[in-house]
Amino acid sequence: MKQTILALDVHGGDQGLDVSVPAALAALAQDPHLDIILVGRESAIEAALESNDGSPPFLERLQVEPAHSIVPMDAKPAHVLRRGRDSSLWKTFELVAEDRADACVSGGGTAAMMVTGVKLLGMLQGIQRPALMAWLPNDHAYTGMLDLGANLNVGADQLVQFAVMGDVTARIAEGIEAPRVGLLNVGHEDSKGHDTVQQAHERLRNLPLNYVGFIEGNGIFDGSVDIAVCDGFAGNLVLKSTEGLARMLMQQFREAFSDNLASKAGAWLAAPTLKRMLARLDPSAHNGAPLLGLRRVAVKSHGSSDLKGMTRAILEAGREARRQVPGKIEALVREYQLESAS
Repeated sequence: MKQTILALDVHGGDQGLDVSVPAALAALAQDPHLDIILVGRESAIEAALESNDGSPPFLERLQVEPAHSIVPMDAKPAHVLRRGRDSSLWKTFELVAEDRADACVSGGGTAAMMVTGVKLLGMLQGIQRPALMAWLPNDHAYTGMLDLGANLNVGADQLVQFAVMGDVTARIAEGIEAPRVGLLNVGHEDSKGHDTVQQAHERLRNLPLNYVGFIEGNGIFDGSVDIAVCDGFAGNLVLKSTEGLARMLMQQFREAFSDNLASKAGAWLAAPTLKRMLARLDPSAHNGAPLLGLRRVAVKSHGSSDLKGMTRAILEAGREARRQVPGKIEALVREYQLESAS
């Protein structure tokens, strides 16, 4: 198998090099067909590699691409375009644009990643805006949800495009046959919702997708759909609420089972079940949101991601690059003639 080359913005995210460099080494250990270009301040990267004691086989699959500045997490898009061209974020995307890398990962801010991705990688034909997609745990497996914050205000055309992108990603990247697609709304009845979701609903019913109609918020988690579509405002609220609830439940479980001797004994007996449940609730287990709609693979890691989460984001980017998800999205958009709705 041909090596997949991934560009990693080592300064993206709250913890920067403390997480990104160990995560790169962990990803290389798990995926022998992955090479990584670490993008950032060269001296800092070399120091991080020395402190993490990367073994020679892994170091042979690592390169360093110098970048002299860092884009702040709260940077405005205009700042990135005017002053960010020597930054680690810009250089990371630039490596993909120049075909020196097959995919890229950053834990940087959403707005900065979006404007950089659109500028350097461009949009797929028939797709107007990128959308962030991630997988949230449900009763049976996971539900893919998009958009998660790249676009706070969207029209019906964009919601339809998001649905098509989610469908392709579920089938190609996750192996889900005929994924069930639902449109998030305040009710499941056809009469509910504002004009935008009503118009998108009618258009989706006329496409050869496995579209199940409107879903309410609980439909994301009860396993009734594989893909949940919404605007970035609603999606980001759902994502952050879910992450907060998951962390609270994990902490409550830990406290409850360490309260006294009887609780500790119960925890020992229930350990295998608890371990599986906590693993599914852990936000790090499904970190890594592809910025769908771009011509190449770009994955956003959560800004507060830990080692496990960043490693997963890197592995996810490599997998999507191998499966050529962007090209397959564009082919289906062309087949459905969504350009005519643009």
